[in-house]
Amino acid sequence: MATRSSIIHSNRNPGRSQARLEAAMCAAYGASRVIWFKGIAGQDITDDRVDATSRFLTPGSGLGQMSLATDTDAWADDVRQQYRILSTATTVAGRPIAVTKLQGPDYCKIRSSGPNFVAAYANYHVCNGAVISAQLGDASADSEARATLARMFPGRTVVQLDIDCLGAGGGGIHCVTQQQPVV
Repeated sequence: MATRSSIIHSNRNPGRSQARLEAAMCAAYGASRVIWFKGIAGQDITDDRVDATSRFLTPGSGLGQMSLATDTDAWADDVRQQYRILSTATTVAGRPIAVTKLQGPDYCKIRSSGPNFVAAYANYHVCNGAVISAQLGDASADSEARATLARMFPGRTVVQLDIDCLGAGGGGIHCVTQQQPVV
């Protein structure tokens, strides 16, 4: 999965076409295709990287973080579009991808009010025995996200961390726990 706004962008991949980038991603990850979302360009420092909103769980299943039904901004439209596309996508074998909704918070109830804050439970990190996710201050949404992640990752402890300082820079837990090459 990828957003066109982030990957096919002159500040990341100048002069490269979608086809060329898709071929490179498929070769790097052993995939046969990419599920593309439109995304949102110019609204945050990542141009809407997909890891804050949509994730694969297991082969044939994914997760999409949803905005509140009353949210009407570009971000809410983006996550709904991602959910629709992922819900109609199929595996290489032609089976539908099962998509679980992960309800996002009410931005009026979270602690951070910074314009670059990414309130994303889906920007989690899976590690040995645990899933590390955001704790945003919307008690109800935090609890619901924890329960959803626990169902999606049975046998792992879901640990939620206050990411207010981290998220204010436009990133989340998955962003800062990216894979590092062996030296």
